[in-house]
Amino acid sequence: MLDFNIALSPFDVWTATIQQSANGRPELITTDRSCTIPISVRNSGAEASELAYSGTFSDHTGTDGDVVRTREGYIKILVMGETAGSGRAPASVAANFPGDIAYDAEHVNGEPRNCSRVNSSFSARTADFDTTAGITAVVSGLDDAGVATTFPPTDDGTDVQTGSGSPLARLGSVDGSGNNESAVGYGAIATGNPLKANVSLVNQSTGRAAGVTSLHIENYGLGQNFVTAQEFPWFLEPTIASSNALWTIDGVNALITGISATQVKNEWSSNANTGAVSEWIVNFPTKRFEDDVDEDNIQAACSAWRNDNSGAGVPDGTGITQAANDFGDNDTGGVCAPELFGSGTFQDGNNGIAPIVVNYDIYDREEGGVTVELDGPVVSPAPPPEVTIDNLPYEVNVVKIGRDVSGATSVLGSPVSRSVETNELASNANSGWMIATFDGDSTNAPGSSSDAVPVISGIYKQRDFGDAALNFGQYLDAAYTRGN
Repeated sequence: MLDFNIALSPFDVWTATIQQSANGRPELITTDRSCTIPISVRNSGAEASELAYSGTFSDHTGTDGDVVRTREGYIKILVMGETAGSGRAPASVAANFPGDIAYDAEHVNGEPRNCSRVNSSFSARTADFDTTAGITAVVSGLDDAGVATTFPPTDDGTDVQTGSGSPLARLGSVDGSGNNESAVGYGAIATGNPLKANVSLVNQSTGRAAGVTSLHIENYGLGQNFVTAQEFPWFLEPTIASSNALWTIDGVNALITGISATQVKNEWSSNANTGAVSEWIVNFPTKRFEDDVDEDNIQAACSAWRNDNSGAGVPDGTGITQAANDFGDNDTGGVCAPELFGSGTFQDGNNGIAPIVVNYDIYDREEGGVTVELDGPVVSPAPPPEVTIDNLPYEVNVVKIGRDVSGATSVLGSPVSRSVETNELASNANSGWMIATFDGDSTNAPGSSSDAVPVISGIYKQRDFGDAALNFGQYLDAAYTRGN
């Protein structure tokens, strides 16, 4: 995981490159001059880390601290807040504030006025942090009365808004008492479509490249202010599920409704004679909010910090109580998102990964086809033993498709790629198309409306002629079946 903020002026553009570091982690490098928080991201780049699933926050003993888990995933870019115009110069604001960050972030002759002041505005200024189940934490800072406080938070009206970190960058960001509040900075999101993002996959050594258009969520977070501190633990917010308020996952249900599908459809190609290879990317971006359940682990997507009394996807009534552990922005009586991905969980005690059961209809280009049905992790009816057909266990799945592909190296470099072998096609075709039908509800036929899962998918295609000057790549979005 790698989390940081970017302060963009109107009409500004920010770009960066992600590549594998010498340590095997994804490394972000940018030559863009826009302000980042922390500023070190702009000046020297940053590596992703295993913090979110290692040591105290371990969510799966088999991969505790394993750098391989950082090798693939997805990118999430969220608007956190907006500010009007270009802000005000520091001389026009109160002495105890470093100036309006919108003014400091604005470019003058290609360089922001003062990224150091922008960076300092995102520091936490509270000591309170909601902990639970005997875990204690002290986060440096002051409450709105200027008093350093520790766990547990007091209930004397002087505690600032827990869960936000109350940085100076967050307009009016404390408890509403008027003490030590920021009069400048970012306010609520007011624009429905303020940002467009694109990603390019580039391999310079082979001459292959492909462009990917991001999924854009309209009206995310309208009326909300998500500006948070970068210090632990507030860097976790916001998420794609926070669109209704900080430290909740209430917004995930709307996203689930918007992108759920019973089928994903796309083409495939695997032809050694022409250098054609293709791999599907199947992303379930809400899965962690439904299966990553650990009420005592702040890094878990569904925990006591975000949802009181959460456990196994529903309130369990034990362990966590609102009176002791629900403060500030925490959601009163929240629950995990509806369970759509099976009974597995990411957490210790059940080291499963909640595989998603998929039935595959594989076709060549001349209407020939074969259906391969899967019943849980076992193929049924079973094809010959040499055929490999995999379910999809991860949030992000890279799927190799073709004849005898299970032993092939993933062209996208996935260390945990899945395989769908097409050996059963009578035509021995080396290209065609395929339908993946989800089967999460054993009481109904595959592809029923109850089987729909939130999914984003596409295909990466490449042609390798053995010459970097001739090779090329392509990315195409999938087609979907929504509902029954």
